Amino acid sequence: EGIGSNEYGDLAATIAAVLLHPEARSVNLDADPFKGNLREPLLKVMALMRGMELQKAEGQPVVRMNELDHKIGQMAHSFPTVFSFMLPEYSPGGRPGNATLVGPETMIMDMPKVVGLLNGMF
Repeated sequence: EGIGSNEYGDLAATIAAVLLHPEARSVNLDADPFKGNLREPLLKVMALMRGMELQKAEGQPVVRMNELDHKIGQMAHSFPTVFSFMLPEYSPGGRPGNATLVGPETMIMDMPKVVGLLNGMF
């Protein structure tokens, strides 16, 4: 006997699968700074647009994404230098930095940009 109705798109079964997965419940993963990853903000926006099967507005030639560089820290084809948005050797603070890990994607993420990304996506 499973959780949910066994129908496609059953939200109860989806939530149960996520919350009951061993990786979601393991306390060992909380102590391991090597687990997890972070995507660049622009890649998150593109993944959301693809996942939601975004369509262009009728009569519009392109999807407009105004001032993304101010809201999420990145804008397509608008690199500040020829080396992209972040330094490859950037090490974040906290446990990943203490473990001598690098996280270039964290270089452009500060709290206003995280909030702007979440407000724009949800």
